[in-house]
Amino acid sequence: MTRAMIKEPTSTDRATIIAGPDQETKEHPPRLIVVGGMYLGHQLELGDLPVVVGRSADCTLSLPHASVSRMHCRIWREGESYYIEDLGSTNKTFLNGQAVMRAELRDGDQISVGNHSLKFFRGASVEARYHQELIDLAVYDSLTGFFNRRHFRALLDEEVVRARAGMPLAALIIDLDHFKRINDTHGHLVGDQVLSVVSGLIRSMAGSRMHLGRLGGEEFAVAMAEANQLAAANFAERIRSAIEQHRFEVRGLLVPLSASVGGAMWGRDMLSSADLLRLADERLYQAKAQGRNRVVMQHGA
Repeated sequence: MTRAMIKEPTSTDRATIIAGPDQETKEHPPRLIVVGGMYLGHQLELGDLPVVVGRSADCTLSLPHASVSRMHCRIWREGESYYIEDLGSTNKTFLNGQAVMRAELRDGDQISVGNHSLKFFRGASVEARYHQELIDLAVYDSLTGFFNRRHFRALLDEEVVRARAGMPLAALIIDLDHFKRINDTHGHLVGDQVLSVVSGLIRSMAGSRMHLGRLGGEEFAVAMAEANQLAAANFAERIRSAIEQHRFEVRGLLVPLSASVGGAMWGRDMLSSADLLRLADERLYQAKAQGRNRVVMQHGA
């Protein structure tokens, strides 16, 4: 059994810590940031090994969209410089709006690959921090670090495209049981700390082919690409068990917490990601009707 100490909110908890000058100028490795397209916010650090961008899952940076070629372009390092080369893509590779076959990359350059836009940054420039702040606001939930509802749905839509081609896809919706009691008894700041701990538990168990989202309030969602029903049910049970066994301590009192999980598999009768989430949500309400603190899964037709 693990125990988490939920401290009483202090003035520090209510304050935003501003990075000092040394932190602001700290060097960051060269990287690509997706600033446009379904994978908005995705980052890839660049090192000495070549990077291939394309639709294929074998690419270093995979952008599975019809507008992107299987092997679209390559980025590599020569000495202190980075270069980009088009790999014979159908829709070409654009650098700052101009089609290129091969070119040297400079800090702040914008790369267009199909309907995706990427920015190349060499360090912690003002522009890099500006883009990162915009992405954080547009993509992530500020409390948990999970994808926000809108971006989670966008990523799930992309996974549905592959599910239609035969790849298995599962969706889980996790709701914390009687969470309102924590907010009513201990206050919303303590409730936020509990949500942060719970999101950390889920993140610690998640695999690389999972997307984690916060749908709102105390409700989370997980999209599991390439996972069959048994794998999805097992992961859902691990989440439920971890939350139940975790103990949150507030003012010296242990506050037990449990979660109900509804899950669904993509089925041939479904038309969109909304159908998948609707079925998962129905299973969630079924789990609550059966007494909460349980997992209910169902496969689509």
